[in-house]
Amino acid sequence: MKTFIAAVLIAVMVAATGCTRHHVTADTTHRVEIAPIHVTVDINLKVQKALDDALSFQGDMNEIFTAEELEQLE
Repeated sequence: MKTFIAAVLIAVMVAATGCTRHHVTADTTHRVEIAPIHVTVDINLKVQKALDDALSFQGDMNEIFTAEELEQLE
């Protein structure tokens, strides 16, 4: 009879623990941070001078444009 009571008592305790509630929450928020970007630009003066020389006009405006084109520019 003692074993029967012990078995019933164990069954009641196991059943009681099965009725408990467990609630688990997880924090799923993510923080996005945007940092400033620093850019350093180095200009090669030799290349700049070569570009200026190549793109500069080599004569007077009258030598480059016709009279009609000069009138349209004014």
